[in-house]
Amino acid sequence: MTPPMRSPTISARATPAASGLRWWTDSVWWLFGDVARIGVWIGMLLCLVLILFPLHWFPFVGSLVSNLLWFVFCGGLMVAARHTERGQVPRFSELFAGFGPQGGALAGAGLIVLLATLAVVGLMLTIGLGVIISALGSVTSLEDFAESPPPALLSIGGGSLLLLFLCLLLFVPISMAAWLAPALIMLRGASAVDALRLSLAACRRNLGALTVYGLVGAGLAVVATLTFLIGWILLLPLVFLSTYAAYRDLFEQDVEIVDAGR
Repeated sequence: MTPPMRSPTISARATPAASGLRWWTDSVWWLFGDVARIGVWIGMLLCLVLILFPLHWFPFVGSLVSNLLWFVFCGGLMVAARHTERGQVPRFSELFAGFGPQGGALAGAGLIVLLATLAVVGLMLTIGLGVIISALGSVTSLEDFAESPPPALLSIGGGSLLLLFLCLLLFVPISMAAWLAPALIMLRGASAVDALRLSLAACRRNLGALTVYGLVGAGLAVVATLTFLIGWILLLPLVFLSTYAAYRDLFEQDVEIVDAGR
């Protein structure tokens, strides 16, 4: 495996909104340029599912381990994506490339994202419980609630919608930070914290392209689902390849430095 590039600074650039579509079209050209590439990618992702899915049979601990391993495997898939982009057929073993020298940083980034996610979930549960208790506190008796439930129920319903919206707002930056972090760690040798910060900064700077990318991805997901999930067999490789396309477009350029801390 080619060692990750290391540079004193990692740069990112702003791209037009149309770049979000180009990331998808590039991934299509890379994947379907050779039948052998399709076979290797499908094989890698099927293996990934067979490894991670059984972990969810073990409550809580299995999910924690699965989330950490997901980041490590994503790092390996970024190596496979780079070889695919260069016209090569990736090796199946590259799925496990993240378990090399960069494995600690990949797992560390996964742990940070996991802790942030648990913090948001905990906050939402605390607020949600408070909304329910506050709404039910206005009910003087069960008889009153049975006779006239709408005010309390409306209060709980409105609070739940607001809570859902707040939850989505908090998960957006977490997803942005996690999106390109595996590629930055695996291909540029970034630390876990720097990779998450740079990914978030690059996403904030390219909201237009990110929006187009998300809308196209949502449309492809609908089409894949309408084909009785068969389409997902081809869509999943495109998800990883388009992620690499975005990383390459935003970070592998000679451009100005992005202050990830802004």
